[in-house]
Amino acid sequence: MTDKHNEADEILSALESEMALTNLANRGEYAAGIAVCAGNVLTVALASGVPYILAKEMASDFWKAEMLADTVAALLIDSNLEEEGEDE
Repeated sequence: MTDKHNEADEILSALESEMALTNLANRGEYAAGIAVCAGNVLTVALASGVPYILAKEMASDFWKAEMLADTVAALLIDSNLEEEGEDE
């Protein structure tokens, strides 16, 4: 390979790393938002008279469902990006 190819590979690698870090930061913000919402589920359920164990399970179920949805969405996006890369 020539120096130009090496430079291009380095630039692409740096961009991929930067995009991965940005994606991770975005997912972290999303997870923090989900945590707040799960806390709200717990608080509102308790205020409505739901027993603590059930309210805790409700908040936990909400957390798991949202985080699973986020994980599946991220995997689908990654899969689609890989497929697009193969088509080129």
